[in-house]
Amino acid sequence: ILHEEFARGHNVVDKLYKDWQKGDVLDKEKVESGEMWKELFEPSDFFISYPHYLSMCIVGPSQSDAQSWAGFVVSRLRKLVSDQLGRSLPLKKIQLWPKEFSACVAERSALLTHAQRANSITYFIGFRVDTLRMRGSELDIERQLQNFSKFELSRFHPLTPGMDVLPKTFGVKELPKVCFEDVYE
Repeated sequence: ILHEEFARGHNVVDKLYKDWQKGDVLDKEKVESGEMWKELFEPSDFFISYPHYLSMCIVGPSQSDAQSWAGFVVSRLRKLVSDQLGRSLPLKKIQLWPKEFSACVAERSALLTHAQRANSITYFIGFRVDTLRMRGSELDIERQLQNFSKFELSRFHPLTPGMDVLPKTFGVKELPKVCFEDVYE
């Protein structure tokens, strides 16, 4: 009996080894042909996947101020998405687009200087509202954005005049053209 189990075990190991070698050959063929990476480099459907978007336009009075301020804000956007918005609002799904846009999509009526508009980057957050958990007909994110500013962004020092984060909401059909340039070409 022991001999039969050893033989069966040896056959299983031999079969696994042959299958592993076959898989290795198939993977090499996929890598060499580029097929393995094709799906990875396909354009994302992020900007058509959500009915609602929140832009976070990060501005600074100078390029160096804007860089340090933006680095700080970006390092905390994850907390905004997961802690402030994701936990406290009736959302089905929420996602941060990980790439910045070198554009200011703040309201035109925002009192920004030319330098602030030139020294700005924008991030987008897509979200889907859970209508069954909604109270009322409108989603109010103002309190969460104020808490984010008060508890997270206020830690930045030195905060110089002109450093700001300007949120703006969009419907999927209202997104600015900058969202689709170089993404879906």
